[in-house]
Amino acid sequence: MTRRTGWTSMSEFLPSLLNAVAMLLLALSAWAVVAVINKRLAAERARSDDLEQQLELVRQSIRGLTTGAVGVDRRVNRLEARERLLTERQETYEIQNAEDQPYGHAIRLVQQGAGIGRLVQELELSESEADLIVRLHGQRDTA
Repeated sequence: MTRRTGWTSMSEFLPSLLNAVAMLLLALSAWAVVAVINKRLAAERARSDDLEQQLELVRQSIRGLTTGAVGVDRRVNRLEARERLLTERQETYEIQNAEDQPYGHAIRLVQQGAGIGRLVQELELSESEADLIVRLHGQRDTA
């Protein structure tokens, strides 16, 4: 068997050339596909990085809100304690004023013209208490 070192005719050369061109086109196509895939992967990495940054911002916001909520909770607890204290003081004041109400009522009666006897009878004040209220709050003669 003799070995050939070259092509003797175009008919022998053309199939080899077509085969080489086909291989080249296949390689170029593969390279183009790899380039497109790399471009898409780079875009996905960039998108992934953006999502990671957004996730970190959300985490920081949640930490800030949690810290703020703890602070608000402390303030609310202090305000509730103060409200309880003020409510107790108000109740104490109202109880003390309830005891003083007969005098307030007596003053209004005297300003409407009531005398000592009416105050003693209706409000069960002592005569000296009724006399003092009439003197302090009774109508004065302008003559």
